[in-house]
Amino acid sequence: MIDANRRRMREVIGRAVRTGLFPGGAGPHAHGHAHTNDAGVDTLPTAAIPGTASTAPPAAGLPRRERFRAALEAIAGVVHEASSIDQAASIVAGLAERLGTRAILSWTDEAMALPGMTAALQARGLSVVDPDVPQRGDARPPRLAELAALPLGLTGADAGLAETGSVVLASGPGRSRMASLLVPVHVAVLRVDRLVDSISTLLATRGDLVAAGSNLVAITGPSRTADIELSLTIGVHGPGKVAVILGP
Repeated sequence: MIDANRRRMREVIGRAVRTGLFPGGAGPHAHGHAHTNDAGVDTLPTAAIPGTASTAPPAAGLPRRERFRAALEAIAGVVHEASSIDQAASIVAGLAERLGTRAILSWTDEAMALPGMTAALQARGLSVVDPDVPQRGDARPPRLAELAALPLGLTGADAGLAETGSVVLASGPGRSRMASLLVPVHVAVLRVDRLVDSISTLLATRGDLVAAGSNLVAITGPSRTADIELSLTIGVHGPGKVAVILGP
């Protein structure tokens, strides 16, 4: 990709995010009808989505950490704090116990930038499942069924967006998309030093992420859709619950 196209892509994505309508906030043209924002994207007003019209956006004057927490909790996400690998592993173990599982679909330590995380989880009786799936053949369907039965996925995060409570993930070797998409509950460990204000800031300062993997996504709370008669449904296209561990 040439530099001019890369800059153009950042501008389009930045405008789409700034003018798009998220739960808990409204763009400059919000009203009772659908509209097209300045990136050419058709959007629905948040007032049309049940449970979002009265939610106030987080105070802009708070530190990034607090803004991130407020934004994520406003859309039914959960935030935990951890000051060490052991503490983060204990939080994950507690969630696994409540879900009744001892197996976790997880990124590698290297991908999470958390050396020792796998060992800390294993010390608590948890097994980290390799998400590799054969691309074809008779072994593929049963392997997918086996992974789909796991209730908990664990990933790192390449960035966190304080403005929307989003975690940004680049997929690739050791960074399976299944760990954040296939499971009912997704837990992301986000280092506080990776928090930025917004997607525009991220693209301006970390342009390398665009080419860092085969897929780059910003996950904003549990999966939700209002495609059918504007009736809000949670967990249809991805996890129904999302938790973020801030630190270590």
